[in-house]
Amino acid sequence: MASRFLLLTFIFIATCAQEDVDETMEAFSGYPDPSHEIHQIPSFTVDSLNLQKQIDEVASFSDSPPPSVTRILYSHNDVVARRLSASTFIKNLMGLAGLFVREDAVGNIFGRWEGSEPDVPAVSTGSHIDAIPYSGKYDGVVGVLGAIEAINVLKRSGFKPKRSLEVIMFTSEEPTRYGISCLGSRLLAGSVSLAKALMQTVDNANISFLDVAKSVGYAENEEFSNVFLDEKSYSAFVELHIEQGPILENQGISIGIVTAIAAPASIKVDFGGNGGHAGAVLMPQRNDAGLAAAELALAVEKHVLESGSIDTVGTVGNPVFCILEVHPGAINSIPSKSHIEIGISPKLFVKEMP
Repeated sequence: MASRFLLLTFIFIATCAQEDVDETMEAFSGYPDPSHEIHQIPSFTVDSLNLQKQIDEVASFSDSPPPSVTRILYSHNDVVARRLSASTFIKNLMGLAGLFVREDAVGNIFGRWEGSEPDVPAVSTGSHIDAIPYSGKYDGVVGVLGAIEAINVLKRSGFKPKRSLEVIMFTSEEPTRYGISCLGSRLLAGSVSLAKALMQTVDNANISFLDVAKSVGYAENEEFSNVFLDEKSYSAFVELHIEQGPILENQGISIGIVTAIAAPASIKVDFGGNGGHAGAVLMPQRNDAGLAAAELALAVEKHVLESGSIDTVGTVGNPVFCILEVHPGAINSIPSKSHIEIGISPKLFVKEMP
């Protein structure tokens, strides 16, 4: 299955990067030119065993025991992974693949295979390696390591790109620590509002993004606008990703194509109530902030289930990894304050490959 997924990746990369139709396909449209005959199809061989070994090695850098993976942005284990192994490991793999490697002010990592026409917009592919609490080892990682292997496959086949090819490892795709998803890619896309917001952004422990980024060697100039890319940097982007739900598996479909994109929205909600001793304040006199938050959580579930959309999901969670945060958090004390975070998002639609 890994070989089949990668076959799609490097065929797409080759299609977009090569404009010599006698060798592969016409680049810009992504479809073969019917006026030309392709006389020979190169042999593509994926080193699946080595790729799996690499995925397992990255998974070993985790704050939770296997088989789960927890790698939160700029946490101790994430820093160790970035500086000592995982990112260095990935950068090393990029180097071994003959790519020119660079890293920007927030830790986005780029590996570039220069084409014969380096001034035209490149074709890019990649994903992320940060992981939500107790996630799987393939989330994001297969899109980074798979992209590097796709480059290796193309090189072994004798492919010579006209457009440059670039593998990207995005920083902080997950919103777990600072509540900001796709942080690295949004900055690359030129989000001025995000660049400004990061100067004041703090996590639940009141630790600022800027301080943590500087402590691990990023944001040296306290400026994030230098991460922005020109809008003509890339002509195309493809991402290989593991399915994170049961739909394809339940239907016996091994490969799917995204036909729509999720549009997530999140809301932070704080409740205030009246605290008191749990054994002394009777139920009719209580104003329990914890129960108010719990009622909202149930209301979110009810609303999503009754929305009529099978692809809309709603989740109530919190960056401290619990469903509901209450104060003072004692079993014999009525909560006087509570905090929850609500996420609403449609699922990605997929369809079977022909």
